[in-house]
Amino acid sequence: MTDTNIENMINTATAAILDRKGYDVVSLHVGKVSIIADYFILASASNKSQLDALVDSVEEKMKDAGHTLKNREGRSTGGWVLLDYNEIVIHLFLEEMRDFYSLDSTWRDVDRKEYK
Repeated sequence: MTDTNIENMINTATAAILDRKGYDVVSLHVGKVSIIADYFILASASNKSQLDALVDSVEEKMKDAGHTLKNREGRSTGGWVLLDYNEIVIHLFLEEMRDFYSLDSTWRDVDRKEYK
């Protein structure tokens, strides 16, 4: 996949998250140090209803843009949903779960971009 396509995926996903008032939205360029994906996108939700709305928004906007969901793991009731689009893996958290798993710290040495 080209850098332009990956950038389009990131822009589509982050816009979908921000549209539903997700916060602390960041992309992490993990591809240089991991074979899991090229990028992780992390975002927080304030409650389970908002987390469900984020998941629905991302899935809808990504599908509309022609991006295929490879795998979905987790549920809002568990506080963490992972959406795998091959090159990009999106982690949507309730704030306390994001703090607990601390992916931001785990991947602190990679390039990071914040979205508002």
